[in-house]
Amino acid sequence: MIEWIDPLMAGGNWMPELVQMAGGENLFGVAGRPSPWLDWNQVVVADPDVVLVHPCGFDMARTLEEMPLLEHRPGWRELKAVQSSRIFVADGNQYFNRPGPRIVESLEILAEIFHPELFSSRHEGKGWMRYPTEPPS
Repeated sequence: MIEWIDPLMAGGNWMPELVQMAGGENLFGVAGRPSPWLDWNQVVVADPDVVLVHPCGFDMARTLEEMPLLEHRPGWRELKAVQSSRIFVADGNQYFNRPGPRIVESLEILAEIFHPELFSSRHEGKGWMRYPTEPPS
């Protein structure tokens, strides 16, 4: 869960708990604690299976504009999530950055991303999308 791109910040507060509820393993951040700053090497070493980018206050279009800041970091193309096309962007402004009634939809989005074989993509296109990266050849 990447909550800010530059400087890099992971999702904290309620994000780790949502990830766990959706059947994922949160690599950074602690439930109930503020979002932590990250060093890019922490991400490379953790080598996540899935990366969801949902910058605070950004919709998907704005997040897509900012994605080159991640793509140009050393080791990006070698990450498991990139290799397996499991990079996603979400509308952080609408679904992830504020607690409220939509938190249930946030959980549904995570479940759709983590377990596409179990959940229909009801929120795909409006709440989240697969980041259109080309796997390395």
